[in-house]
Amino acid sequence: MSKSNEPATAALADIYHHGLLVADLAATMAALGPALGVEWAPVRSFSPMPMWLADGTEAVAHLKVAYSRQGPIHLELIEARPGDAYGALRAENQAHLGVWVEDLAGEAEALLAAGWRMVLSGAPAASGYGLIAYLAPPDGGPVVELVSAALRGAMAEWWAS
Repeated sequence: MSKSNEPATAALADIYHHGLLVADLAATMAALGPALGVEWAPVRSFSPMPMWLADGTEAVAHLKVAYSRQGPIHLELIEARPGDAYGALRAENQAHLGVWVEDLAGEAEALLAAGWRMVLSGAPAASGYGLIAYLAPPDGGPVVELVSAALRGAMAEWWAS
C-alpha cells in the first residue's frame, strides 16, 4: 500500500474494490446489474468464517459475496447474517474500500499508529491480522479493507469464472 517513506494511507492507486453491505444479495444484484451495466462473477459463500473483533475476541461470519467482473475497481456486495461478525463493520459504515497490500500486518500497524481503529480482521493481532483487516479512520470517512496481495490470483480467477 505504501512505500517506506509514505504514510500508510497514501496509496489510493492500490484500491481494487468498493464494497457494500447489503440486506438481500440477489435483489441488489438484480437491481444494480442492469442499471450499472455490471456482470456478476458467481456468488460465493463463506460460512462459517472465523473473524476477530477489535477487542481481540473471535466471532463468526456467514457471508454471501458477489463481485462485478468489470474492474479495475470492482463492485463487491456482501450479505451477512444479522448478528454475525460483520455487524461490527455495519456499525462503522455500510461501505468500504478494498486495497491490496504486500505487508498487511505492517500496514495495519501503521494505520493504528496514525489513530485508525481496527474494526474486524481475519486473524488476531498476534497472528498478523490474517489476509484481511478492516480499519476505520479516526475522524470518519470510508472504512478501508486491507487485503493481502497473496489473494490477487484467487480473486482474478473468481472474477473470470
